[in-house]
Amino acid sequence: MSEDTNENEINDILNKNEPTKEELETFKNLVGEWFKYDDMIRKLSVALKERKNHQRALNNKIEDFMFKYKYNDLNTQNGRLKAIERTSHKPVNIKEVKEILEKYKDLKGEELLEKIFNKDERPITTKKVIKRIIPKVSLSLDI
Repeated sequence: MSEDTNENEINDILNKNEPTKEELETFKNLVGEWFKYDDMIRKLSVALKERKNHQRALNNKIEDFMFKYKYNDLNTQNGRLKAIERTSHKPVNIKEVKEILEKYKDLKGEELLEKIFNKDERPITTKKVIKRIIPKVSLSLDI
């Protein structure tokens, strides 16, 4: 290193600016406020988890009732509640593809694709859900 570089480093250390008491106090206040908001966010996220768990429990009871008594559409003051039942074929996964490839080594092309993606051999899954439909409110003014 040259002597000029060492001199510049020494001057930087000697001339180092310290924050004023006012700047330091402002900084402390900002950090304190940041911690306060961080704590509030953590408490809100815990409360949100608790409410979602409670909603899931209620959701299961409402879903059972609606499907048991065949209430497909329910109108309330807070919007509509729809009971939807969907059936679909189980999706193809890598493990099953590997098994089919090993089992049908003699097949090629279209025949092999037919075995892999044959919907008749895949099990059917039924998913029951309830969905809240909130009516849209128009915010335009008709003048």
